[in-house]
Amino acid sequence: MPPGFRRRATVARILIAAILAVVLATPASGAWRQFHAGPARLGISSDRSLSPSNIGRLRVKWSRATGNSAEGINSSAAVVDGRVFVGSDDGRLYAFGVGGARLWAKPVGGPVRSSPAVSDGVVYVGSDHGHLQARSVGSGSLRWSRTLNGVISSSPLVAEHRVYIGTRGGTFYALKASTGAIVWKKSVWSVWDAAAYRGGVVYIGSDRSRVWAFDADTGARRWVAPVWGRVRSTPAVTRDRVYIGTDQGRVYALSRRTGHRIWSSAAVQPGNGFVRCAPAVAAGLVVVSVGLTTNPMDGKVRAFHVRRGGLAWTGEMADYATSSPAFVHGMFLVGSFDHRLYAFGAKHGAELWTSGWQFQGGFFDRGISSSPAITAGRIFIGVRDGRLYALGLPG
Repeated sequence: MPPGFRRRATVARILIAAILAVVLATPASGAWRQFHAGPARLGISSDRSLSPSNIGRLRVKWSRATGNSAEGINSSAAVVDGRVFVGSDDGRLYAFGVGGARLWAKPVGGPVRSSPAVSDGVVYVGSDHGHLQARSVGSGSLRWSRTLNGVISSSPLVAEHRVYIGTRGGTFYALKASTGAIVWKKSVWSVWDAAAYRGGVVYIGSDRSRVWAFDADTGARRWVAPVWGRVRSTPAVTRDRVYIGTDQGRVYALSRRTGHRIWSSAAVQPGNGFVRCAPAVAAGLVVVSVGLTTNPMDGKVRAFHVRRGGLAWTGEMADYATSSPAFVHGMFLVGSFDHRLYAFGAKHGAELWTSGWQFQGGFFDRGISSSPAITAGRIFIGVRDGRLYALGLPG
């Protein structure tokens, strides 16, 4: 092969890899395919119909009940091609039309706190009884099911025709998306939350107070980084950094290439609360929800500058929070156990809107631990009353 041709072929391969990395890291327009928008878990919506100027006009467009259960919905919705998918503590995976029609409900085997992920006409989800299922998005028919070694409260990561999932039994798996066959697995200690993907590497944290980076194809360890506190947070991955929170109330920025700590900032004093969300990374900020374990158990939203980790602003909530913030058009939206969904301004952290207390005409009568999915002018949120809500502007 002539040298010039080889050089052109190499450049072409590099360009294809770069384009693929961007596509996988960015949610498709009008879709919220996986937990926190996409494989990189940045929590960014491309929707432009909602804004600080009209957010106060939000209304409940519809709500739909799932079966009776103690904790209702802790799963966060996926929204693809006119369908909304969400799990429930009643042990089922549900599919609704974006207009509210119930399309199907299928048993997963055990409460479903895992958030569904959708790819190539298949929806994937896990359950507290350790079942990982793949079902047809159209009919809900079972494609395959696999029982893994512990509770699956984390959300499936789908990338490169594989499904990546961790369990509280301490194993992190890569499975073939088409069959559920195990490609590789690693022992990492108990995993509570989802993995993230970017550029051929998957990132995961665990109760061992570590963050790991594995080659997505082979499972070879790229690096492991120690952090202070158990990791029950999902990583958010940008072009050059990995952001993650810990149970000691810290937020870390790690080098995506080496795992080296770039900065670490306190979202709350050690022993006084947790960071158990996926950070939203947008508008030059890393934004997390904080659940305080003090009395009273208030919640906060902390925004840190991406470059050096300095505190930009703090938003106040009335109760504990584990909901992952989502960014849309100059706002960060996040739920709280105080029964409210909030919108904070990205520039200053001011409270732009809240869904309100129910006794004052508010929307919800139970707390929110799930995270908002935002697409096509709608906000989809599961609530611990067992209902899925669709919020939107009048008209």
